[in-house]
Amino acid sequence: MKERRLGKTDLHVSEIGFGCWAIGGNAYGPVRDKDSLEALAAAWDSGVNFFDTADTYGEGHSEELLGKFLKGKSRDRLTLATKCGWDFYLPAGKQVLPSQKSDSSLPGSPGKLNHAGHRKNFDAGYIRFACEQSLKRLGTDVIDLFQLHNPSLELIQKGDLVSVLGGLKKEGKIRFIGISVHTEAEALAAIEDLRVQAIQIIFNLLDQRMAERILPEAEKRDVGVIVREALASGLLTGKYAPSHEFPKDDHRRRWVPEKREADWQKIQLIQKTLGFGSLPLLKAALEFTLAFGAVSTVIAGAKTPAQVLENVAASLRPALNPEDIERLKELYGREEIFRKGLNPR
Repeated sequence: MKERRLGKTDLHVSEIGFGCWAIGGNAYGPVRDKDSLEALAAAWDSGVNFFDTADTYGEGHSEELLGKFLKGKSRDRLTLATKCGWDFYLPAGKQVLPSQKSDSSLPGSPGKLNHAGHRKNFDAGYIRFACEQSLKRLGTDVIDLFQLHNPSLELIQKGDLVSVLGGLKKEGKIRFIGISVHTEAEALAAIEDLRVQAIQIIFNLLDQRMAERILPEAEKRDVGVIVREALASGLLTGKYAPSHEFPKDDHRRRWVPEKREADWQKIQLIQKTLGFGSLPLLKAALEFTLAFGAVSTVIAGAKTPAQVLENVAASLRPALNPEDIERLKELYGREEIFRKGLNPR
């Protein structure tokens, strides 16, 4: 497995990382812990050393599984990354802090709920609390990369949240600071904060908007880039036609028909451009994101060892050539369909 440096840190991370959202069990349909642990083992044996999770994934279950798997593993070999900001403790009736008693007392939190019914909470006390809980679940005394989980542009620009993480860093609870973002404006604001060592962005064949400005700016400032949704939440496996029905506990049920139809048309164009059949769509999608030098690692989710092996092949046995990459960029820029079904950025 090839490795790349994570921005200005001293971390060298595998090109393909392991995204731990699915193994949490509350976002991508049913998953068995036995399969999840076997998938983690397959990743480890393949040279994957970057594991990205979040406390909200399965309300701590993803972190617990990861901690269980990594027990006894060489800490020097791996990079543990997790996130905080989606508060699941109060709705679940768990360990309620005094500052969590009502929405009105949460300066960083009120807003819409995520697919699992969790609300945002970026209160300083909550962040510290969440960090302590993540440390316990992961079974470690330090988190290599602690990330704010999709804070608003206003909160990123204000900088107070990064100051809280800076305090955790001084205390030795975390090593480096990252921010997971949705929009280009959020990404730029995070990059401009010199205390931030890494950003996590959405970037894939269906949505290449981050390539124009964000990737060059991150590379210029030596900020690490973690790519999530490189497979567009599974769409770029080519398995999910617009008529496919996702399980009730799968966040993809929220996608509107117009988006699914537009994305399916985009996939047909991509496959035609690649000469469908000569190269698996999944492999091409992962290799495309890795073709950008600013990218440090691509976190690909997996629920089984077979899925892990498909993912890591993008680094172990790359097949796309520079001409393929340029054709895929040109296709995105040329075809108007790629402007449809995109979330605001």
